[in-house]
Amino acid sequence: MANQIISSSNLLYFSLALLIITLSPIPNSTSASLKEANGLLKWKASLEIRSNSFLSSWLPLHMNSNASFPSSSWFGVVCNADGSIQRLNLSSSSLKGTLRQFSFSLLHGLTHFDLSDNNFSGPIPPEIRLLTKLVYLNFSLNKFSGVIPPEIGNLYSNNISGSIPSSLGNLKYLKVLYLHHNQLSGPIPSSLGNLTSLNVLYLHQNQLSGPIPIELGNLKYLTDLVVSFNQLSGSIPSSLSNLTSLNVLYLHDNQLSGLIPIELGSLQSLVDLQLTYNQISGSIPSSLGDLTSLNFLYLHHNQVSGLISIELGNLKSLIHLQVRENQLSGSIPSSLGDLTSLNVLYLDKNQLSGPIPIELENLKSLTDLQLSNNQLSGSIPSSLGDLTSLNVLHLYENQLSGPIPIEFGNFKSLTYLVVYYNQLSGSIPSSLGNLTSLNIIYLWKNQLSGPIPIELGNLKSLTKLGLSNNQLSGSIPSLLGDLTSFNVLHLYQNQLSGPIPIEFGSLKSLTNLQLSNNQLSGSIPSSLGDLTSLNVLYLWKNQLYGPIPPEIRLLSKLVYLDFS
Repeated sequence: MANQIISSSNLLYFSLALLIITLSPIPNSTSASLKEANGLLKWKASLEIRSNSFLSSWLPLHMNSNASFPSSSWFGVVCNADGSIQRLNLSSSSLKGTLRQFSFSLLHGLTHFDLSDNNFSGPIPPEIRLLTKLVYLNFSLNKFSGVIPPEIGNLYSNNISGSIPSSLGNLKYLKVLYLHHNQLSGPIPSSLGNLTSLNVLYLHQNQLSGPIPIELGNLKYLTDLVVSFNQLSGSIPSSLSNLTSLNVLYLHDNQLSGLIPIELGSLQSLVDLQLTYNQISGSIPSSLGDLTSLNFLYLHHNQVSGLISIELGNLKSLIHLQVRENQLSGSIPSSLGDLTSLNVLYLDKNQLSGPIPIELENLKSLTDLQLSNNQLSGSIPSSLGDLTSLNVLHLYENQLSGPIPIEFGNFKSLTYLVVYYNQLSGSIPSSLGNLTSLNIIYLWKNQLSGPIPIELGNLKSLTKLGLSNNQLSGSIPSLLGDLTSFNVLHLYQNQLSGPIPIEFGSLKSLTNLQLSNNQLSGSIPSSLGDLTSLNVLYLWKNQLYGPIPPEIRLLSKLVYLDFS
């Protein structure tokens, strides 16, 4: 009997316990995810969306009963196991609207938020600080305006009891921040320096102004810092030298001034440094020669002066070196011949003097060499003919003298040969006829003499030939009439004689023909009437005779005509 009483009491106890458990409140993850889903639906209602939009899958739960959680099957939404929204990726979705109705407080579990390449406008709300778990934030390629909210990096936590100071910024886990290609204005918030987990910071193509905050030097894990195409001013902070993980530093197309900090030489991981189109002055620091991982060094369009540092010859990995349009002086250092990986060397539009170093012959990978608009003197080294990968050679507007090296005939890939406005003498080498890829030859304003080589008739890709203002003699080769890609032919102010070749009538693409100020004789060929694309025809100051061919009236596009 006693055993029966004990057994009955145990049964009663178990039943009561089961009832208590059943009636006790339990966490309801579906309820939480439902609030998040409703928050997104409220924001969706504020957007301008096409009828066939990707967001047509965003349906309330009662219309999507097959889903275990309200938003688990929505486009661009990735949920956690409990149904809470972890990622929101709506890039390139043709959406238009603002973030005013976005439920930042409900979606505090987001780790990835991507609205790039849409048509969002208006400000970025300070409530962005509530997304404290964000790792990736991409608002690029939109029309967001106003300031970058400093709350992104402010040193406050989002505790219910109030804002409690913290050692890290609100978005302390953020690794990637893309705000580029918008209409953001105002300064770069110094609070971004608190986002010490950042790897990538892209703020380019905005209207940001003011200085680059020194606090960005705190971002020890940053690999990419891109703030180009803004209106930033002031000097480059030396604190950027603390970013020892940096691979890419783009500060170009701003209004930065002052010196290049010598401390940048400590950025041993730097691969790409671009400071172009600013107002930077002073000399090129020799410490840049320590950046031995550098592939690209762009300093052009500034006010940099002084000598080109010989230490730049240490940059063995360099592929592009551009320091054009500055105020550099002195000679070109022979140490640049050690940059054997170089593809592009632009030193033009400076005040460089002295000879072209023969050591440049070592740059076997060079495709573009531009030394024009300087004060270089001496002869052109024949060893440049070893640079058989060259596509572009610009030596114009210098004080170079002596002959054009016959070794230039080795430039089988050359498309642009521009050496006008020098003091070059001797004949035009017939070896130039080997350069069958050439589009442009400009040799005008030199002291070249002798005949025009008939071998130039091999240059079937040639569109422009400028040999004017020299002392060339002999007749014009009729083979030039085979160059049917010609747009411009300038042979004026020489000592050319003989007739105008009737074969010129084949140059159907020719727009500008100038043969004036020579000793040409004979009649004007009627075949010139076939040049129906011609805008300019100058034949003045020659020894031509006979009638003006009536076919000239067919040149309906002619604007300038001179037979005087």
